[in-house]
Amino acid sequence: MTSFKNILVATDTRLDDRTIVDEAALIAKNENATVKIIDVVPEFPWVVRLSLQDHESIRELVVSKKREQLEALADPLRQQGLCVETDVLSGKTSVEIIREVLRGKHDLVFRIAKGRDSRREGYFGATGIRLLRGCPCAVWLSTPAPSPEYKHVMACVDTSSDEPLDRELNDKVYDAAKFVSRQHESRLSLVHAWTIFGEEFLFTRTKMENFEKLQRDVRERIQVLLDKFLQKHASSVRDRNVHMLKGDAALVLPAFASEKDVDLIVMGTVARSGAAGLVMGNTAERILDQIGCSVLALKPDDFVCPIRES
Repeated sequence: MTSFKNILVATDTRLDDRTIVDEAALIAKNENATVKIIDVVPEFPWVVRLSLQDHESIRELVVSKKREQLEALADPLRQQGLCVETDVLSGKTSVEIIREVLRGKHDLVFRIAKGRDSRREGYFGATGIRLLRGCPCAVWLSTPAPSPEYKHVMACVDTSSDEPLDRELNDKVYDAAKFVSRQHESRLSLVHAWTIFGEEFLFTRTKMENFEKLQRDVRERIQVLLDKFLQKHASSVRDRNVHMLKGDAALVLPAFASEKDVDLIVMGTVARSGAAGLVMGNTAERILDQIGCSVLALKPDDFVCPIRES
């Protein structure tokens, strides 16, 4: 069962957005978790350092101001009895967040989906995408909002594979989605997208009745595997919140999320590989390019982080 105990909130104090702080506080209160709130000050570019003789003093002023802002975020949480630390880090934002995860052994990172200065197209900024690819713990990228409100949580699983990695991520996705839906007393949908390998080729070269039988057979096999998975979690394919969607996952999952007003998608993001610096699978990348809601992304336990602690 999912239980986050050591939460890192990677905020940007330039933004007037408490969403991720409030969500971290909610989990911390219910799970007796600790919280650390950080911001990252990038190094001045080389040209700026050459041009400004007092660049170090200016940078110290920026760090001091951010420390004050972080403490202002932390104090109301401390008054609620929560254990909250703050810190200002220096360097490249995504790298320093991941290093802090490694140093502090955090199990969940909150970050806004897209920063104010992001030049990346789409709903997620470059820092968020780098965290999804390289952060060793769960990453929650949140849409800006006055307060966290997740009325509909969507869990994306794929039980058609016999890969141990996929089985592990399916369990993690189910447990995490259940955890969030319980926290917010929200609706939970469990979604499995499926297709027939080589369907277009088979459709043009197979008699219609034979193709329809093939389609039924594949669906039944996938349904059996999904039901076997759900039974472990005291659920069933017959439950109203379980959906088998036929089609390319990168198309049907974002469409379902949009149509059903999903607020948070819980998904695994890792491609099958044993190398350091694992990247997101192609399907996960394509899904993220098409959605406009918050995402909670999970990694397997043996994920190899490409960033070293320093």
